[in-house]
Amino acid sequence: MIVLVGVAHVMDVSVPIGSLIKHHSPGSVGVELDPGRYRSLREGSSRGKVPLPYRLLAVMQRRLADQFGGEVGAEMLAAVDAAKARGSQVLFIDMDAGRLFNSLLKQMSLKERVTMVLASFGGLFMTRRRVEKELQEFQENEERYMETLGRSYPTVKRVLIDERNEHMARNILRAEGEYGSVLAVVGDGHVEGIRRLLSREDLVVYRLKDLQDLHLEHPVNTAEASFSFTIGE
Repeated sequence: MIVLVGVAHVMDVSVPIGSLIKHHSPGSVGVELDPGRYRSLREGSSRGKVPLPYRLLAVMQRRLADQFGGEVGAEMLAAVDAAKARGSQVLFIDMDAGRLFNSLLKQMSLKERVTMVLASFGGLFMTRRRVEKELQEFQENEERYMETLGRSYPTVKRVLIDERNEHMARNILRAEGEYGSVLAVVGDGHVEGIRRLLSREDLVVYRLKDLQDLHLEHPVNTAEASFSFTIGE
């Protein structure tokens, strides 16, 4: 069994995440983190020397999380804690964030790199209302949103979305094979891509919008069942 749960890293959905893990009682829980990022969140420390866009993204996330009344990564820590309480194996299914951003910057064109840095600076002043508007637009037409991202930032789309989707999908399948079942908590913008890669009719999916009004008696499957605004870390 595989369960995919989409979250936004600046919105606190810790309670429904814990409820889902209790409800499904998976053999393993995968989170969209690498070990270093997990330690940073748990200890409240920085990752040291990382690229400027990564640092700007982290600052933006903290500012937005404050506006939404939560803490960055709280849903991931809640997933880890709930998994440990249930005796589920905790797995870090994402790529190393520092290496990922270094690789991204090396592959980007100068134009795309400058545009990304300017957009990151602009993000520092983004309001809660703007985030909610962006999220609504994504939820209304996810495919178009991703196509627009790909045209504006082709390398970002390929490296931060597509390649990570493939990496996490492989780790999810490996986890199911080893532990019998897995519940994976990922940025909502990764859910559709991972779902397509897994190509499983029995896949259970909860999107970010589902978590806000979750009824565990009626789990959402792929036939019934948005963008992590921050694209994930």
